[in-house]
Formats: sequence, C-alpha cells, structure tokens
Amino acid sequence: MKIKTNRLLVLTLCMALLMPLNGCDEDKLEISNPNTVSQLDFFRNEADFRVAVNGMIHPITAVFFWGRVVHTGPLLRSDAFNVVPFANNTTMSTLQGVPGVSRWATDMFPQLYQAIFRANTILEEANDENLPAGSARDEILGQAYFMRAFANWYLGAFWGNVPLVLNTPQSDADFFPSQATQTEVFNSVIADLNMAASMLPATWSANDLGRPTSGSALALRGKTHLFMQNYAAAAADFQQVVNSGVYSLLPAAQYDDNFTTANENNAESVFELQFAPQDNFVWGSDVPLTGAQSNFYIDYSPPTVSLDRSHYINPHILQTFEDNGDTVRRNATIAFDYPGATGYGGAPFLEDFAPDIEAAQVAGVDALFTRKYAMLFAGSRAELPGFGQTVGVNWRLIRYADVLLMLAEAENANGNSAAAIDLVNQVRQRAEIADLPAGLSQQEVFDAIVAERIMELTGEGHRYLDLVRWGLADDVMGQGSTIAGGRHPKSLAGESAFFTPGRDELLWIPVPELNANPNLVQNPGY
Repeated sequence: MKIKTNRLLVLTLCMALLMPLNGCDEDKLEISNPNTVSQLDFFRNEADFRVAVNGMIHPITAVFFWGRVVHTGPLLRSDAFNVVPFANNTTMSTLQGVPGVSRWATDMFPQLYQAIFRANTILEEANDENLPAGSARDEILGQAYFMRAFANWYLGAFWGNVPLVLNTPQSDADFFPSQATQTEVFNSVIADLNMAASMLPATWSANDLGRPTSGSALALRGKTHLFMQNYAAAAADFQQVVNSGVYSLLPAAQYDDNFTTANENNAESVFELQFAPQDNFVWGSDVPLTGAQSNFYIDYSPPTVSLDRSHYINPHILQTFEDNGDTVRRNATIAFDYPGATGYGGAPFLEDFAPDIEAAQVAGVDALFTRKYAMLFAGSRAELPGFGQTVGVNWRLIRYADVLLMLAEAENANGNSAAAIDLVNQVRQRAEIADLPAGLSQQEVFDAIVAERIMELTGEGHRYLDLVRWGLADDVMGQGSTIAGGRHPKSLAGESAFFTPGRDELLWIPVPELNANPNLVQNPGY
C-alpha cells in the first residue's frame, strides 16, 4: 500500500519548517496566521512526528527531484540513452551543461537540502516527553536518519563537494556553510545509516509498506562503501541484507512487475519511492500526493509521445542482451521489433510505434526505445497524459538483484572471484540464461558484472554513476567514442556532446547558490 498522508497537516508543517522564526521589536507586527501550525506548537506527540516524517520524504518524491528532474538531468547522462536535444532541457543529459544557462541543477540542489532540513528538525525536536523511548521513537528517528543519508548520498554522488548540514541553523553564520569533501559527505552518510540500521524495523505492516527498513539502510550503506572502494565493509553490509532472509528475486515471468504498478513493494524491493496517481498535474507542488506524481514518464516515453522529445536506446545495450541470449530482461527493458512485441495498451508494436520508428529513421538511429517506466502497461497512448501523473508507478531505487550484483563486485574486488561468480549466476538464473563458467579471472568476472548490470539495471538510474566510479566514463562516452553501433552514444546532440574528464564526473554547483553563499566554490571544469 502506498503511504497516505493528511494533506492539511503536512502542508502546514511544510510551511512552518520552511519559515524561520524571526523576532520583532514591534508588538503590533506580531500577527499569527490562524491557518498554519507553528513549529513550536507542532511537535507534541508521536502523531505529529509521523506526519512530519511524511513531510520530510516529500521533497525527494516531488517533481524537482525524483518525480521528474533527476531523470531529465543526471540519470539520462548514461550511454544507454541517445537523447534528442531539446534546448536547455537536455544539455545536462547530453554533457553540454553550462552553469547559469542549462536547467535542472538549480531545482535539485535545494530540494535535497529541504529534505535534510526537515530530517534535522525531526531529530532535534524529539525528546523523552514528546517521543518517549520505544519502537515508535526508533521508527520515526530511524526514518529521519535514513532520509538525511539518502539526500546527502545524492548530493555527494552528483555534486561531490557540498555543504554538510547536520543541524538546523542556530546563527546567521549557519546560513553560509562551507563545502565538505565527497569523502566527508559519504562518511556522514555511513554514520547516519549506522543509526538507521539499528533503529528501523526489518519489515513494516501493510499500511506502511514502502518506508525504509533496516535492510534499506544496510544496502545503501554497502553501496556507499562500494563507491568509496571500501570493499570488505561493502561486502559485509550486502551479506547482512542477503542473510536477513527478507528479500528474494521475483521469477522470470514477473520480472516486469518491478517496473509497473503491479506487485509494488514486492519481495525484490529493498527500497522504493512511493508515487500516487493524480488527476491533475501540479508543477513543483509541496503538497503531499499532488507532488508525488510519476512525471518521469516524460523522460522514458518514446520521442513522439514525450513532451521533451525523449531519447533512443543505443544499439550496444541491445547487443549485450543478444550476446547473452537474454530475452526476459531484454523484452522488459527495450521496446523494439521482435516476435510478439507490443506497445501501449498491448497494441502490436509496429502499429503503435510507427511514428517513433519513422522518427528514428529520420534521425538515422536504430528504432530502440525505453520500456521500463515508459508505462506501456497503463493504457493506450491516447489515455495517458503527457506528464504521466495519472499512473503513479513506484520507482524501485534498490532491488535485491542490484544488491547481489554489488555484493559480487565487492567480493571480486576482495579477490573472492568464485563467490562473485555464484552471486552473478543467481541473477542470471532468474533471467533463464546460462551460468558464468567457473575459473574466470578477476578481470573477466569484473567485465561480466559490468555486462550483467547493463542487462539487469538499464533504465533504473545506475549506469552513469557506475561508469564514473569504475573509471570507464571516458572510455565509453569520451570524445571519439563509437561504442553505440559506430556512433557516439550522444550523437544526436552534436559533436560537443561527450564526457570530459575532470569535469563531468560531477554536476555544476547552481549559480544562485554560489551567488548567495560566498563560502561555496564551483566544481572543476565549469
């Protein structure tokens, strides 16, 4: 069941959390708004804190982050997507971003700090009187630690050197924080996830499915160690997730359930963001439910459907599936012409995708389109609005298959390639393809993991960050790359669309943030 919230209470809480309390010497100016709840009056009991937790999560699911902007910006940077250029909407995803001109960095950056501010407020307001020790306190504070870690994880992964804000402002100087290093940010993430893992339950009841669990915290902590190349610690965390017995892979026939409204929060889901269907599109709303719309549909629907022109899947992605005989995951990942292929609402592919196939021919690229999160299951093209707000499909951020592959990577890096092969083979067996043979070298196992992550996770937001942390981004996406069937993976955006080492590992710090805070400096290369 998706997380439901009291709209009025959360709206008023959100307003209160966003408005610092300033004193005034003139009594006549001290006018209270009877339609809002003051922060000083709010945190009275467990019920208030549970509402505050929902308000804390909301900036993450809203349109300015996971609801839309994170996709059209950094996630579509992957070599899987040959993005159709659309003015400043796509320059981040085509590696042509110019600070102060290109869109999206200015939207995402403050959105994450909004969630952090709300988490900090919850952690600071809790005391023995309004939230006594016990399971309820652990559930509430555990979620605050987790979501603060989650927001800081993406700040560190996308921007690297960012302010590390672990308290609400207490003085004027606190409004102008200096930047921490990426390592310092990730170390803070680990510290918060230590707390979250010790406080959160292993599972939730049906009414609260979708909230982070101890397994979610362990998986994200392991991922953080993996990105920091702390392979032994990463393996230990992932192994705890495996040993918990809470998670399992869906059978092959249900693999596609991981990307539809069917079977949400299933046994394979370690953490997923909850999205709710809405009749009306509301841009940038901070009202729960209205702002938790799956507007990322714009970025994964085909070019003639998308309001932003979308992208094509590059042929080397399809070739990886073909080389491994993988039709289960191929057919759930790529919409293209194969026997029995369907389009929107189950219509024959060649009929339904005819305008997109023609557009591909005009563009001179292969007619390969995204299927995951393109919502082909939700009805005909005519039935779906351009922003996709009526569907409300959850986004699976960490799946158990991903945990197994990250564990395999950590084990292989630790020199335990045999264990890594066994873990990769669990994922391959679910896909009904042949096992990797025993006796592969460490490099061969690594190469197999890279390919396996293409087949298992393409279209889920992992690939670009994987290439960066592996040191492969320049090889795959640098100037002169012809990996995409003889073309550069960003060929549609022109000759200036390529990965630049020393710059494109990170996004640019938004110009308004630099202008507002003299203690911030721009990332290298921008």
